[in-house]
Amino acid sequence: MPKTRLALLPVVCSCVVGCGDTSAPAPAAPPVPTVTCVKAVSEDIPDYRFYPGITQAVLEADIVARVSGYLEERNFVEGDRVSTGQRLYLIQQEEYEADLLEAKAALLNAEAQAQFNQLTLTNVQEAFAGGAATVYEVEEADAAFKESMANVESSRAAVINADLNLSYTEVLAPFAGRMGETQVDVGNLVGSTENTTLAMLVMLDPMRVMFEPAGTELIEYLRAFESDVVPVQITVSQQGGEPVLYNGSLDLVDNKVDQSTSTFKARAVFKNEEGYVLPGLYVSVRVRLRTIEGAVMVPDEAMSATPTSQYVYVVDSKQVLQRRSVVTASLYEGLRHVTSGLKAGDLVVVKGNPALVRQGAKVKPDIVDARTFATGQQKAEQAATEESSGTSGKGDDESGSGGGS
Repeated sequence: MPKTRLALLPVVCSCVVGCGDTSAPAPAAPPVPTVTCVKAVSEDIPDYRFYPGITQAVLEADIVARVSGYLEERNFVEGDRVSTGQRLYLIQQEEYEADLLEAKAALLNAEAQAQFNQLTLTNVQEAFAGGAATVYEVEEADAAFKESMANVESSRAAVINADLNLSYTEVLAPFAGRMGETQVDVGNLVGSTENTTLAMLVMLDPMRVMFEPAGTELIEYLRAFESDVVPVQITVSQQGGEPVLYNGSLDLVDNKVDQSTSTFKARAVFKNEEGYVLPGLYVSVRVRLRTIEGAVMVPDEAMSATPTSQYVYVVDSKQVLQRRSVVTASLYEGLRHVTSGLKAGDLVVVKGNPALVRQGAKVKPDIVDARTFATGQQKAEQAATEESSGTSGKGDDESGSGGGS
């Protein structure tokens, strides 16, 4: 019997311990996560459109030899700027000076002959009036006088032509611009049969830029172009330097759409006083077509994306996260224009633990100003960029902070 009681004792103790576990307190609920939020704001923003463009000269001309002869002088340095009417080349003049003298002499001879024939006509007419000359003689004198007058006009034309040819021996700049490489050296024969093109002259100021918006933008462009000045900004990239910006305005919307590309040509003109922009340069073009009134704006950090769409998380009145699909447009001063899916005043998450930011999650919103948040993010990104490039002068322990959605 004693052995039986000892065997039962562990069983009773085990039962008492097991029953005690059921009365332990439940684990505490996890704390509600805090997320940084901003209120979507409504602002009037510019409607910017961005395109690649190619610069184009307002004027460019091949400098050609209009008369033949040996090239005697080149009066410019290749690549230099020249002014309107400046002499660029001189072609041998002696032959054309002689032609002009000969033409002037022929004119004097024709004028003398015409004067003589006029006197003859007068005498014959007087003789005819006195019965001493026939009708035939009067008509013959009249014809000789008219022929001599025609010779005078022909001689005058020859003088003008000879004078013009002589002037062509001085090749002048038709407008102010920059000269390119000369194609013919001094001492070579130039003219209508060979070495006609001597160089190219390009006007640099003002400069144009051509770009091709989509055909779906045509109506907006025509409305803007016909109603007001359309500002355009041109960005020229530099290797190892800051981009250079030029401000201009739209000066052409073409009158047809290219069927093969469904685009149309547009053109802007801008000042290029320093002459640093040359024709044929690839640039970036930003066109301000209009002002968008009441645009809904949120920081770009609020955006998340799938392969086919974009979305944000909005905190509802019960402080629960709701996923919203959105459609976005341009970025302006750190804030993204949302064209669909949000309204002004919606509380949007811009920063939080990615593992906890999900549909239906309970959160505690920490509300900050949208513009202040965007400015802080831009400064942090700039500081990080400077530090990574070694230009900030800060040590490794002074890294900037940033956040993501």
